[in-house]
Amino acid sequence: MAEKRKISVRKILQVLLTFVVTTCCIIAMVSAAKIEDNKTLTSVAVHIRNEKKYHFVEQKEIMDLAINNRHIDIVHTPISRLDIHSMEQTILANPWISGAQVYIDNDRVLHMYITQRIPVARLFQQNGQSYYLDTTLSIMPLSENYKYYTSVVTNVPVLRNDSMGWALRKQIVSLVRYIQADSFWNAQISQIIVDSDATFELMPVLGDQRILFGEVSGMKDKFGNLFVFYKNVLNRIGWDKYETLDVRFKDQVIALPSLPYKPPVDKAIENMNWITSIIETEAANDAKDSVHKAEAKTNHSAADKKKGSAKQVHKPAIQAKPSKKPGAKAAAKNVKNKTTVKKHVTQPNNKDKQKNNKAKNKKEGSPKYVYPGKNDN
Repeated sequence: MAEKRKISVRKILQVLLTFVVTTCCIIAMVSAAKIEDNKTLTSVAVHIRNEKKYHFVEQKEIMDLAINNRHIDIVHTPISRLDIHSMEQTILANPWISGAQVYIDNDRVLHMYITQRIPVARLFQQNGQSYYLDTTLSIMPLSENYKYYTSVVTNVPVLRNDSMGWALRKQIVSLVRYIQADSFWNAQISQIIVDSDATFELMPVLGDQRILFGEVSGMKDKFGNLFVFYKNVLNRIGWDKYETLDVRFKDQVIALPSLPYKPPVDKAIENMNWITSIIETEAANDAKDSVHKAEAKTNHSAADKKKGSAKQVHKPAIQAKPSKKPGAKAAAKNVKNKTTVKKHVTQPNNKDKQKNNKAKNKKEGSPKYVYPGKNDN
């Protein structure tokens, strides 16, 4: 027969002792928890990330959402009756809040950590409505207390919660973020326009051109080609020469309207033409001056003739009969000689006029200004 096993009293006592101690610990913990749950909160702390930079949400608004609007009396409400999960869901219902974490620490302080949404662009729909769009493609309404200035996108169709709506949101965010990441384009592009075929146009700050950008695919190369066009073409011919710049095609920038082609000009010939034009202008001016001087002289001589004839009419003594006094005949001869001298002075011969005009033409034929040119060393 098999031998009977002896029951160890020592093991039984150890099991009983372990059971009693465990039960006591559980009872103590439960009782302590009940005591703590019956206590009330000492304070509430609201922590908003990026509160100094963005002001879409304020601490008072969070307190209203989590506590005041739900009619919770913090002073008299036990901790066990506070629904932490419900508080988080109520806070997350705010469209300007992307994350919320609520908990109570050992000091019975209610902590609420809030994460604000940061808008990427402000959208203006075709129906006139306006709102913000953030990096998570979420739509936020305008804030009554705070205005945030960011990139502007206009002519946006109604964005629905379908595949086309989400695709257009993604394209807008990717294009805006690329522009904002580049310091030059962030300062140059003032507005993004959405076309009817879900492509994009850009409105620059410097210049009045319409930039046909097309789709966002390959936008790095498109912006690179446009920057080279700005640097090598518009900087030289001017920013107002073109009305439209098209970068939709690969490795191309099409500028409209097209300007007439001007072949390169030889500098030496250009300088000679410039000198010739100056000489011709000066010669024409001198010819006009000589014509005016000749007209003035002829008018002056005609006036002198009239004066001479008037003097002869008013002096009948010259044509009078000689008196019987001695020397009267000699006096009459002298008067006649004086009148002939006056006529000779006022009416110069044609030969003398021709000689004077030839001398003047020789002097006036030489140019006054001669362009020295540039030293081509």
